[in-house]
Amino acid sequence: MAGTRVTSKAAAPRGRMVDTAELETAVGLWLRLAQQQELRAFSRMFSEYGMSQVLFAILLVVASNPGCRQADLEAPLRIRQPNLVEPIEALITRGLMLREPDPADRRAQTLKLTAKGETLLAELRGVHDRLIDGYRKQMGAQNYDRLVGLLKTFVED
Repeated sequence: MAGTRVTSKAAAPRGRMVDTAELETAVGLWLRLAQQQELRAFSRMFSEYGMSQVLFAILLVVASNPGCRQADLEAPLRIRQPNLVEPIEALITRGLMLREPDPADRRAQTLKLTAKGETLLAELRGVHDRLIDGYRKQMGAQNYDRLVGLLKTFVED
């Protein structure tokens, strides 16, 4: 509610109570805490695959857009091209993705998943589904969908 002050206390070291009411509406704090929690959960479930959020996102976009160029990944991932070089190279080195000359422009390179990449991605999608199912159980499916919608609105240019 606008204008309503939430009184909140948090235990500090040594058992003293600290007034945290001003933080209740600090969206940056809640976004940071949520991002940290999500990163921990993602890392816990994906660590055995050596997969970061960025690597997983690249695999998803390339799988849905075989033959795309590196520049095509910049906008949907919101990562500048120079910062995509290292993760793309890592996926190629692991044998999960190929870089090939573009048949329409031999100077350009296209990206596609290898059979190994497609197999791993199928498994990773299942892991990701379990992660999302956990969030939906924790906060309710409707709240999860609402949160995702609100976050999309928040980050749109």
